[in-house]
Amino acid sequence: MADRDFEKEVIDYLMERYPIREHWFKPGYKQITKDWTLNDDFRLVPEDAEDMLLDVFTHFNIDYSGMDTRNYIEYEYPFWQKKPETEIKPLTVAMIIESAKVGRWLYD
Repeated sequence: MADRDFEKEVIDYLMERYPIREHWFKPGYKQITKDWTLNDDFRLVPEDAEDMLLDVFTHFNIDYSGMDTRNYIEYEYPFWQKKPETEIKPLTVAMIIESAKVGRWLYD
């Protein structure tokens, strides 16, 4: 039995479920690569980013119980609340691929 190609599976799933248009007024989508980051390339609002991660982790059966999304997603706070002093780390498609291979979130 051949080994699963997690890179292809994850990228194909993201292309199917979370495509990014090349141009807003023309057909065609950008090709997602393993170097894409959640914040820079997908550009999702925090709630959508969380939903996307939950969907991908569930689909690939990745245990994310040890993941702290505050490390990767910059949340919005009301003007009267002080924003925490945390550095947002890049979350790449490659990190999702590596975690899918072992079935748990490997980072943090």
